[in-house]
Amino acid sequence: MKKQNNLLIARTIFYLIVFVSLGLIVVNEKSSSLLMPKIKKEIDTYIKNNYSSIENSLNIDKIEYKNSTYSVKATSKDNKNHYFYIYYTKKKITDTYKKDYLNGTNLFSNLEKKLKKEINEKTSTDCNIEILSTLDNYTTKVQERILNEEDLLSLKFYIIKEELIIDNWSSKEITKAINSFLTKINSINIIPKYYEIIITNKNDITESIKISNLTADFITNPYQEQIINDIINDNNSIILKQSKIEYEYLN
Repeated sequence: MKKQNNLLIARTIFYLIVFVSLGLIVVNEKSSSLLMPKIKKEIDTYIKNNYSSIENSLNIDKIEYKNSTYSVKATSKDNKNHYFYIYYTKKKITDTYKKDYLNGTNLFSNLEKKLKKEINEKTSTDCNIEILSTLDNYTTKVQERILNEEDLLSLKFYIIKEELIIDNWSSKEITKAINSFLTKINSINIIPKYYEIIITNKNDITESIKISNLTADFITNPYQEQIINDIINDNNSIILKQSKIEYEYLN
């Protein structure tokens, strides 16, 4: 009998907890809906006070409520991937404007993937793309072209990263491989700021050199093989310095 009473009490407590929890959820959802007009007004005021200069260039989504936080997404009318969030929680408003909108973090992350895909489609090369700076560091004209995504492969605001595996570890073969890659990319009007290429010895994969600040000008450089020879022999010659090409031994 005692065991049955304990079981009954346990069940009662369990159902009570479930009932109270459901009740709190319902109350919380209803209260959040009731507060929505007030929160919207405060967020609208926040936007006017802080972002009046760009307010007309933004599309403001409906306010959403989740995990005790109200949030709204503000998106540029020029590019759907250029946006930031405004949050209201515990009577305090914060936003991601600097990181996401001013710096263009979300926009650039999307563009890196897009450019990588476009280069792959045009050249069958699975190289990586990195945008070196933040959106606010570019001039207004460059920003406009980026936001309009106008022929970005010919705009020197990104770098191309690639790894080349070399059968014969010699300055001649390395130079030949680099020239072949640069010519392939440059021939279809793909113009990065520079290239960063990792050269790896197929016969000894621990032998690897990262060469950066390479541009398409390397193709016509009469000292190209001498430069590569100086790199693989770690000879910081005058010719290498003048080329402004940088290198780093890996592994």
